[in-house]
Amino acid sequence: MKRFFCFILVWMGLTHTILSQTLIEPNQNFVWESFSFLFPEPVVIKMESNLQKKLTIYPAKRDGFFMVVRILPWSEPITDKNLWMDSVFQKGLSPKQFQKAINNQNFQIYQADQIRNQNALRNQVWIQMDRKPYLWIWIQWKTDRKDLSDFFESNLFLSL
Repeated sequence: MKRFFCFILVWMGLTHTILSQTLIEPNQNFVWESFSFLFPEPVVIKMESNLQKKLTIYPAKRDGFFMVVRILPWSEPITDKNLWMDSVFQKGLSPKQFQKAINNQNFQIYQADQIRNQNALRNQVWIQMDRKPYLWIWIQWKTDRKDLSDFFESNLFLSL
């Protein structure tokens, strides 16, 4: 019986996430898994830690953007890289893909606009796979927030 109970505890520890939340002030450097992030306004960061590592970032005071950061568990995606765009952007308008180099790290970026709940949104997925750990970032922000467009499109959020 003790072995079964121990097995259940270990299994639950591996399959269930451990959540924590942190409030980050504007322009405060937030370091996670050797990556460093900055945000234009106060944000709440939810960290999930289990077999996969994931951050969910959203503004603390007002609407405007949403961000998810994950560590990719493999060295190369198994599927065609163009499927990344289809998996995140539902009925994306003017989809694009381009590359950006930031501090000697290369990112493949997929971008599309969307209309969702009467809001015009810009979506970007950033994939960095030239150095471990591999990083996947999904950013969504309201296009009427010019300050957010300037911030994210100038990649000020990523201070590697």
